[in-house]
Amino acid sequence: MTERKAFKRRVRAQVATTGQSYAQAAAQLEAGNPARVAETHPASAVVVALLRASRLSLDPVTAFGIGGGIGFMYGLFRYADAPHPLLTLVCQHHPEPWAPAILDRLGVEYASSSGRRDVVRLLEDGAAMILPVARGVVPWLDADDLTKREEHIVLALPERESARVFDGTGKHSRLTKAEIVDAYAHTRRKHPVTTIRQNARLPRDLRPAVSAGLRATVSGMTDRVLGNSFDVNFGLSGLRRWSERVTEKGADGWRHVFAEDDAWRQRLIDCIDREHTAPTAGRPLFARMLRMHGLAGAAEHFDRSAPHWRAIALGATRGDLELESLGHHVDAIATEEADGIAALQDLLQGAAYGSC
Repeated sequence: MTERKAFKRRVRAQVATTGQSYAQAAAQLEAGNPARVAETHPASAVVVALLRASRLSLDPVTAFGIGGGIGFMYGLFRYADAPHPLLTLVCQHHPEPWAPAILDRLGVEYASSSGRRDVVRLLEDGAAMILPVARGVVPWLDADDLTKREEHIVLALPERESARVFDGTGKHSRLTKAEIVDAYAHTRRKHPVTTIRQNARLPRDLRPAVSAGLRATVSGMTDRVLGNSFDVNFGLSGLRRWSERVTEKGADGWRHVFAEDDAWRQRLIDCIDREHTAPTAGRPLFARMLRMHGLAGAAEHFDRSAPHWRAIALGATRGDLELESLGHHVDAIATEEADGIAALQDLLQGAAYGSC
């Protein structure tokens, strides 16, 4: 409520200055608000909310950068009971868990645990926590037999016999403590349960944490991630592989893999705007974060790749995106982002980063 009152004061001030209507000024200011739900990044937003529960304030755009920002992974996963391969694009830094990464880079003291007993104890203690739960029990998510046990990262804020549960998208619900324990026990969990220790503090100077996050971005886009043959699907290499597969005419090409099935269009929408990402693959948010921290030269490249991500999602939504057009957009993305990562490397190594 306090934040909305402050926003309304800003709207009234702009109305007085420009002569705009209240609605026009509000829309303009809202469009420039980096923390609005429509453009937040869920994985880092839950960390910001966890910190807030401990009375620690971190800007959500900066949190996105500290966590590693953008990334890329391309995969086509085949299941015996599925009629077509499942297309998966991960457009955020991956696979490092976001909560420990952000807190480690900030030097904020926290506790990690795993196991049903730990979740029960923390709920009884009333401790705010980030934890993985099964997608099938999250009220606002759609889940089928293939996905109902997949992990979904949420923030739980215990209140008596229940807890408010958020996932960083702006959606929330109230679950009983028993439902949360059951949801945790039934997921194929990988991420740790994370809580902030009492008397934890944020550093006064965030620049080292931002620098560490951006170095993780560069590493994730250029280095080996898993140390096995699947690494070709990560980062800039993954973008090039995606481009090749879209236009390839052989057995691995999309024209053959998906044949007459257009399920790939819906998966593009999900992966670019909804799953493991911020909207538009997180590129506008990443560019904003770079500019905020004095790295405008690198930001320009992601400003230029973002319209291609947006065009892919919009074309898929309309149903008129064809493989030739998709290949063109992916080629442009791969080129711009290779240049952007190279520029970011140079800025991180040079004196220009001193302003961050």
